[in-house]
Amino acid sequence: MRPTTDALITDGRGSATQIVVVGGGLIGLNCAFQLRGLGAQLVVVDPGNLRDAASYGNAGQLASGEVVPISGPGVLRALPSWLMDPLGPLAIRWRYLPRMSPWLIRFLRAGRPDIVAAISRNMAALCARMHDDFQPVLAAINATDLLRPGPLLQLYDSRPHWESQGWRWQLRVDAGTRHTLLDRAALHAAEPALSDAVGFAVAYTDRSFIADPGDLMLALKARLVEDGVRFINGKVQSFDRHADTITGVVLADGTRVPANAAVIATGAWSGSLAAGLGDQVPLETERGYHVALPRPGVALRHPLSHVRRGFAMMPMRHGLRLAGTVEFAGLAAAPRWERARRLIESARTLLPGLCTDDAEFWMGHRPSMPDSLPVISRATNVGNVVYAFGHGHMGLSWSATTGRLVASLFSGTTPPIDLVPFEVSRFAERSRKRR
Repeated sequence: MRPTTDALITDGRGSATQIVVVGGGLIGLNCAFQLRGLGAQLVVVDPGNLRDAASYGNAGQLASGEVVPISGPGVLRALPSWLMDPLGPLAIRWRYLPRMSPWLIRFLRAGRPDIVAAISRNMAALCARMHDDFQPVLAAINATDLLRPGPLLQLYDSRPHWESQGWRWQLRVDAGTRHTLLDRAALHAAEPALSDAVGFAVAYTDRSFIADPGDLMLALKARLVEDGVRFINGKVQSFDRHADTITGVVLADGTRVPANAAVIATGAWSGSLAAGLGDQVPLETERGYHVALPRPGVALRHPLSHVRRGFAMMPMRHGLRLAGTVEFAGLAAAPRWERARRLIESARTLLPGLCTDDAEFWMGHRPSMPDSLPVISRATNVGNVVYAFGHGHMGLSWSATTGRLVASLFSGTTPPIDLVPFEVSRFAERSRKRR
């Protein structure tokens, strides 16, 4: 692996000639934003449908303190019950199970206590930079009005339910997550709209959220266009190569775009592009759903998430957003809108009087790694490509930090955190150890 202190590519004057960013979601846009200062021509290639981006439909959380990987002790025992409930917080379509089995095996292996502790520390390193890296971006694109400070209330059926979290809660304590415990009286004083179905909550006091992730993407893109970044609507299919470097990207319609370097940041679709460059990455898509309610009939003072039911209720700029659930069914399967309707059913038990008139349903693809860590890394065999994908549920939260880390790989400056845990080579190394 090349040392990260070397500049990725130069034209002899210390700057790249043309960098192509593949992917126009929040990760790709933040990468382009941070790369502007390198003196390169920048091109962003994306199919161009904003609603298809995972960034568009997420819960909007800047989830500081979210240091708990998805896999962990006890997950294997819980997996059968998850699989038996097709509309529960997590579902795998049976026909897709054989295809995703290699990912699932890696996922379960990542749940060993010693591995979980290491993953959590690496998640904490990204979370620690979240607000410091996001604030300058919001200021530069005149979007600070989208940032809503204030705690997230994480809801539990009861205090014993919270106490049963065990290792999950301990990881948050070890990471120094700031929080306040709310009993039933304090919870309902803080959020009067809630029913009696919940009796305990944890207030994460350092949290904030973006009131409309789609508007954030539009503002960031507008600033990039103003700064001379070129956007091309299209899907990257492959790369033109010369020896161990790429010389251009090839679109599905045959168009070729010259490139002295590239960033692959196309979310759940990144795996095939990485494979084309020689890196086999265990990337899956977690299909998440949301319901947008323009006139919900209830007013929330805080963003809320329900732990057992696995969804969030977010007071967005244009109404209430119910977001959550995880479904594994691949990139091509049609949405199962019953999962979105399940969000409404769950929300109604918590918010009496909820109005669902003119509800809009959405489904998107979270790019998910089995160890809950993104790939922020140079390609193994190609000298002028950087990967930035696999952020799972933390894409918005880690997007600005990822952009800064990618820029450090291009400029040759020392990154603000150790990037070794996020190298693409971690998967090849584990495969060799098993042999």
